[in-house]
Amino acid sequence: MVGIILASHGEFAAGIKQSGQMIFGEQEKVEAVTFMPNEGPDDLKAHLEAAIAKFDPEDEVLFLIDLWGGSPFNQSNGLFEAHKDKWAIVTGLNLPMLIEAYGSRLSMDSAQEIAAHLVDAGRDGVKIKPENLEPAKEEKSSAASTQPQGALPEGTVVGDGKIKIGLARIDSRLLHGQVATAWTKSIGPNRIIVVSDNVAKDSLRKTLITEAAPPGVKANVIPIDKMIQIYKDPRLVALRPCYCSKTLKMLFG
Repeated sequence: MVGIILASHGEFAAGIKQSGQMIFGEQEKVEAVTFMPNEGPDDLKAHLEAAIAKFDPEDEVLFLIDLWGGSPFNQSNGLFEAHKDKWAIVTGLNLPMLIEAYGSRLSMDSAQEIAAHLVDAGRDGVKIKPENLEPAKEEKSSAASTQPQGALPEGTVVGDGKIKIGLARIDSRLLHGQVATAWTKSIGPNRIIVVSDNVAKDSLRKTLITEAAPPGVKANVIPIDKMIQIYKDPRLVALRPCYCSKTLKMLFG
C-alpha cells in the first residue's frame, strides 16, 4: 500500500487527517507532519524522515502538502529527489483530495498513479455560492449533445428496460462525504438517488443533499413509492439524460 505523508504549516495536517478519518474511517500508513513556529528546516526534515520510517521499506510514498514552495514542500522535495521514479508530491491539500487519495489506494499501488488523479479532485472540491460567481466553463462538444431531448412516450422500452444500478446501500447518513467523493469516482454514476419518505418532504434537507452531489452527477431525493415507479419504468435505462431528459424531469421534478 502507498504510504501517505500529510505535511503542513501548523496543525493543519493533523486536523485534516482527523477529518479524513471521520469520513473514510481509520487509515493505515498515513502520517501527519506539522511544522511549528518554533522549529527550523532541520526539525521539519527529521519529522518527515521519522514519518517515512514508519512505512515498510518497499512502500512508495505520496506527499500531500499544503503549499507549493513552503518549507513542508521544500523539505519533502529534498527527500523526493532520491525516489522521484516512484514517489510523488501534490500540493494544495484539501479534504476532497485526501478522500480521493484514500479511495484510490484501494485499487492503485503506485504513488504517481494516485497523484495523477488527485489534482481534479482537489479542484472539484472548490465551489462557490451564489453560483453565478462561478467562472464560466468552456462547454465541450460531444456526440451526446446531438441526441434527441424529447420525452419518450410511456411504455417505450430503452435498451433492456432496466436501470443500471452501480451501488445500492442502506445508510442513515444518506449522501455523505465518502459517497460523494470516493465511491462516486470509483463507480462513475451519472445520477445518485436518495430514497427517503421523510427527507423527500423536507425541502431544506432535500436541497442540502442535492447540492452535495459531486460535479457532473445529478442527485435526487424521492419517496419510496416514487423509486418503485422509476425502477419499473422501461424508459429510464441507465438514466441517460440524452435519451429522455424530459421524462427524467417529469419523474424526478
